Amino acid sequence: MFKVMILIKRKNGMSVEAFRNYYETKHAPLGASKIPNLKRYVRHFISPFGNAIYAADAEPPYDVLTELWFDDEADFDRGMAYLSEPETAAIIGADEEKLFEKSSIRFMVMEDHETDLTKR
Repeated sequence: MFKVMILIKRKNGMSVEAFRNYYETKHAPLGASKIPNLKRYVRHFISPFGNAIYAADAEPPYDVLTELWFDDEADFDRGMAYLSEPETAAIIGADEEKLFEKSSIRFMVMEDHETDLTKR
């Protein structure tokens, strides 16, 4: 699997509730319909957390961590090429303008390492 993580901040002035609702009901279905070869599309919505050890920030630097999963890097490249085609880019870009602070968007490739907890 080839996985990409995207960190995104909601549009200034948009409430967390409105952001999450729009992302789930409008943007996620649109993205899922437009990205060829996509195997999984997962959104992890971020909320501040604090306890006696760790302080909670009032406003996290990002509102969502999105994962896009593909069979391999070539499938990811094909998906990104399709999203860059003018007609598709215009549709996705117009929707992103309603939802995201576009300057906040950060793409990262994920390389997983998992600890085997059965051996402790």
